[in-house]
Amino acid sequence: MTIRELRKELLSAAEAVDTRLILRLATGLDDIHQITESFREVTEEEEKKARELLRRRLSGEPMAYITGEKEFYGHTFSVSPAVLIPRPDTETLVDTVIKLAGSFREPRILDLCTGSGAVAASVAAALGIAVRMSDISQAALSVAESNYSRITGMKAEARCGDLLSPWDGTVFSIIASNPPYLTDKWYEDTDKDVKAEPENAFIGGGEDGLELIRRIIGSASAHLEEGGFLALECDYRQMGICGNLLEKGGFTDIHTVRDLADKERVIYGRRLPE
Repeated sequence: MTIRELRKELLSAAEAVDTRLILRLATGLDDIHQITESFREVTEEEEKKARELLRRRLSGEPMAYITGEKEFYGHTFSVSPAVLIPRPDTETLVDTVIKLAGSFREPRILDLCTGSGAVAASVAAALGIAVRMSDISQAALSVAESNYSRITGMKAEARCGDLLSPWDGTVFSIIASNPPYLTDKWYEDTDKDVKAEPENAFIGGGEDGLELIRRIIGSASAHLEEGGFLALECDYRQMGICGNLLEKGGFTDIHTVRDLADKERVIYGRRLPE
């Protein structure tokens, strides 16, 4: 069997991008060499590996977990089943934090519910400043610390715990978070690829999926300097409720930011002076 024949067989079962990645993992050939060497015979080991990778993909395992990496904001992040796979929509949160950081001479930033560390590392690399991280999962935090150090060249300051509890007595200029915010029903309607990721990274609690966000908003003011910002990613269908929660929680200058699909993706507000 040649590379070309194996590629054709894989294409009949998987998407083109998956096929290219499977062939790269199985044979070591990049996209160009998969074409230029398409008539090379594959070894028995390469064919066996390709079929095993295809089996894993068809079973619903996300391609990012199979490759162990995912591109986000121009960086390559290591991912594992311990973390949510970074998604392009969340780049809107990174852009928002970078913009808000311009309001401060020396911004102190926290990435809450950091997961893979994608937001923290991307912001830190763009601004050349340290960004702190926390997550309730130590397994996720280990992935985040590794990504952060590799991408930024800085040692990560990361703490494990429930939301803002690890940061008692610490005040930030910006708290950014992409917390779990799906309702149970929305989660049930997701495909099997999503269900291969950590469930607790998706379901936000409560009938509207906003229980965790309510808790974040309720405790954020105590960890923000006067005029500091809280920036949250959530679903466009939740923006109205989140705006009301921020207003009732003592935040002003509340704005939403649209993602590349032109849907409201991020909402932020500024802590009112006491």
